[in-house]
Amino acid sequence: MAFLATLTLDDDMNRTVSKEVECEATVLATAILDVASLLTDLAAVSDLGLTKVNYSDKDLSGAYAQIADANVDTGATFRLLLSDGNIIAYKIPGFKQSLADGAGNIDPAGTEVAAYFDNFKSAGSFTVGRLRHVVTVLSGEMDK
Repeated sequence: MAFLATLTLDDDMNRTVSKEVECEATVLATAILDVASLLTDLAAVSDLGLTKVNYSDKDLSGAYAQIADANVDTGATFRLLLSDGNIIAYKIPGFKQSLADGAGNIDPAGTEVAAYFDNFKSAGSFTVGRLRHVVTVLSGEMDK
């Protein structure tokens, strides 16, 4: 059984948004460790704060505060090529605007972005729904 982890994030105005990720771990303790690693990479690409993670139980141990002026309305959408050949849109809420250029484009090979999506590649601990892995991050841009 794979665990689903629902991340609850908040912005500087105390608004929340959720992001669900599917863990490959079959043991809750391993899923918690995998999510903790993912959260480090998420914090590098999102200004939002983490308020909780829900698996089978809530885990508040990895909680971190939002960045000043964090905003759930600010996000980014990435186009991902998956292991089954499909291309999907993947959203990251509260994406750091400093990681985008003046036109809102985001370098998929940028250090923080690459580290985040490495978690969803075949060597990573997560999948992108229906046990599919990311093969390539094709593009990314700030949501309008």
